[in-house]
Amino acid sequence: MMPTNFLCLKFIPMLTLRKYKEEVIGWTGAVFSLSAFSLNSLNIIGSQSIEYLLMNIVGCSFLIIYAVFKKAHASWVLNSIWLLMTAVALLKAYMNF
Repeated sequence: MMPTNFLCLKFIPMLTLRKYKEEVIGWTGAVFSLSAFSLNSLNIIGSQSIEYLLMNIVGCSFLIIYAVFKKAHASWVLNSIWLLMTAVALLKAYMNF
């Protein structure tokens, strides 16, 4: 029979790796969302440009995943609404709806 300490030592790196993966997902989402906002605010890209809309979709998607991991309900609801509005804007701008 394996000692309990061995099992703890085996699973601690896995939990730490999962934590880092979650943080990478969150930071990636934040970078995409803030980059889209900053580039738009500086008039480098327009609010209806494909770049802006796709950056928002990627950013919101990653932030939703991160918020679900963290059980941050308000955050995932907010980002879900933001994602939905961005998807509607993308359809409206590029599919003539």
